[in-house]
Amino acid sequence: MDAPSKEELSVLTRINLVFRFSYTLPFVLASVCGIVCATPYGAPWYVLVLVPAAVLFLALLVNFSNDYFDHKSGVDAKVNARKLRSRENLETSDSMRKLYWSGNQFDTGLVTEAQGRAIIVMLALVTVVLALPVIAYAGWVVIVLGLIGTFLAFFYTAPPVNLGARGLGEVSVAVAFLMMCLCSFYVASGTVTVEVALFSVMIGLVVGLMRLIDSMSANDIHLEMGEVNMSIRLGTEGTVKAIKAVVAVSYVLAAAMCCVNLIDILLFLTLPITLKMIRVINARGEHWNVAIIPFSFLFSVLTEALFIVSAVCTLAFGPVALL
Repeated sequence: MDAPSKEELSVLTRINLVFRFSYTLPFVLASVCGIVCATPYGAPWYVLVLVPAAVLFLALLVNFSNDYFDHKSGVDAKVNARKLRSRENLETSDSMRKLYWSGNQFDTGLVTEAQGRAIIVMLALVTVVLALPVIAYAGWVVIVLGLIGTFLAFFYTAPPVNLGARGLGEVSVAVAFLMMCLCSFYVASGTVTVEVALFSVMIGLVVGLMRLIDSMSANDIHLEMGEVNMSIRLGTEGTVKAIKAVVAVSYVLAAAMCCVNLIDILLFLTLPITLKMIRVINARGEHWNVAIIPFSFLFSVLTEALFIVSAVCTLAFGPVALL
C-alpha cells in the first residue's frame, strides 16, 4: 500500500513527522535523569521544570537543523532510501517503524528550506527564553555549558565543522549526552555525586553507541558523499568490537553504580535487549546492521527510564548502600 500524501496526513501527524519527537526522547530523558536526582537539593520548582523544557527545545533545534543540513548535502535522501529498502526485508513491527524510520522532512516536501530556516530561528529563540530564568538562578556556568553542548550538537552536521563527516560525530554525541545529564544535575543542585557522574558517562556511551550503529548501515553512501564517520574509520570488524566493548563498559559502570546505590541494579533489566542485539550481530544475517538499530535505540531509552525509576525509588525509600 502506498504511503499517504502529505495532504492526506492529519495536522498532528505532520507536526510529528516534521519535528520527529521520538528522536528528542533520549535528550529529554537524559536531562530528567539529572533533574530527578537533584530534587532533594532545594532548587526552585521552576528550575526543575525549565531545565528539561529547555533541553526539549534544544533537542528539537539540534535534530531539525541536522535534518536541514543533511538535506542540503544530499546525504539523507540516499541514506533513507537505503534504509527503506533494508527495512522492507526485515520483520519489523509497524510501531517500531513509525518510531524510528521516516524520511527527511525536507526531502519529503513537508517543509521548505525557507520554512526550515524560520523554524530553526524560532526554536533557538524559545530555547534561549526558557534558559534565561535558569541562567539567573545558576549564573554564567549555564551559558558556558549551554554553548559547549550546542556547539557539539549543532555542528554534528552543520558546515564548516561537520563533526559527523570527520569521524568525530559519535564522540560529540557521547560528550553532549554526558553533559546533558551531569550538567542538568549540577545546575539544579550545585554539586556532583559519584552516582550521577558514573551514570552520565554510561548514558554518554550508550547514546554514542546508538549514533555509531545508526550510521554504519549506509557507509558506502557516506563515502560517496565524502563523509568518513567513525564506523568507516574502524571498519566493520573494528566497529563490531567497539559495539561489544561499549556494551560491556556500560554494564561495568552500572555495576559500579550499584556499589553506591544497589537500587541501580534495575539498569541490568536492559540485558535481554543488548544480548539479542549481540546475537543478531554475531549471526551476520542479511541487513543485520539495520536490524540492530531499534535495539540500540531501546537500550538508550530504557537505560534512561530505568535510572529515573531508580532515582524515584531512592527518593521514596532512600539509597541502599552496598559499601
